Amino acid sequence: MKKLCVLFLSAMIILACNQPTATKEATGSFNLDSVKVAIAANNKTFSEAIEKNDSALFISNYTTDGCVMPNGGAPKMCGAEGLSKFFGMAKQMGINSVKLTTTEVLGGKELVSEEGLYEILDKAGNAIDKGKFIVTWKEEKGSWKKYRDIWNSDMPPPPPPVKK
Repeated sequence: MKKLCVLFLSAMIILACNQPTATKEATGSFNLDSVKVAIAANNKTFSEAIEKNDSALFISNYTTDGCVMPNGGAPKMCGAEGLSKFFGMAKQMGINSVKLTTTEVLGGKELVSEEGLYEILDKAGNAIDKGKFIVTWKEEKGSWKKYRDIWNSDMPPPPPPVKK
């Protein structure tokens, strides 16, 4: 009987060790290729929002606590209110469309980082600005969205004002 109990317990331990844990299953469900597809779709919607002058669509590309960190001395702007303010500023500057080119995506289940190049155009299709960006992505309610969005220009700064 004692040998039977030891054999039974040994079998239970072996079976328990071979069962996937919740952590292994959760990690196994992350697929960077599917996140890359989601990022490409989000970037397309992001560009369409700017072209359509649709601030609600623009904001929907970000997490509820998402932030933009523009170059040129502008402050960090977060949440729906901050993103709406930024969208209005961009439109006042004559921004009509944005072309995004992703060059690298890496990360894991918690956060993904996208690196790329951007070009900002006016209504006539003239380049207003171009440079590079990094976006940190976070999954929110089953969708990958922009969490932190920062960019800086490759264009030379404007000349200093002429002193009189």
